[in-house]
Amino acid sequence: MNDKQLREHFGHIHAQNVAALSRHLINCRRFFDGDLDLFLVLMIIGERTFSRRNAPDLSFEQWQKASVRSVKQEAINLQSIADYSGIPRETVRRKVDLLIQRGWVERDGRKFITATDKARDELTTLTESGLRYLAVLRESFTSLPDA
Repeated sequence: MNDKQLREHFGHIHAQNVAALSRHLINCRRFFDGDLDLFLVLMIIGERTFSRRNAPDLSFEQWQKASVRSVKQEAINLQSIADYSGIPRETVRRKVDLLIQRGWVERDGRKFITATDKARDELTTLTESGLRYLAVLRESFTSLPDA
């Protein structure tokens, strides 16, 4: 699917994307007790923990069993999360503290933050919600003419 096709079929793709993304974000909001900033901070940490450059090509089943420590993680700290997200640094600090209390992230001696296996395990329901979202997008692309 190229940019021209996306633009030609925008209405169809947009409608399916908004519906699926809304369902996914509602799941995320429920799981994080309405705190989408907490969710966003964890997602940014997860993005660095499993960066496109370093993430192994695993099936979902393999991913569920692989240790987060087996992935070469990229450094991220409070300031880089704040800069990237636009969330104030103090808010990011409070959110990271909550995530550490839950055992979902760790901070090393250099103050770099990474996701943990506990986060992966306890957030499987949300990961599955993300898979459903991706399946809707895939279907929306493959059901188009000339796709």
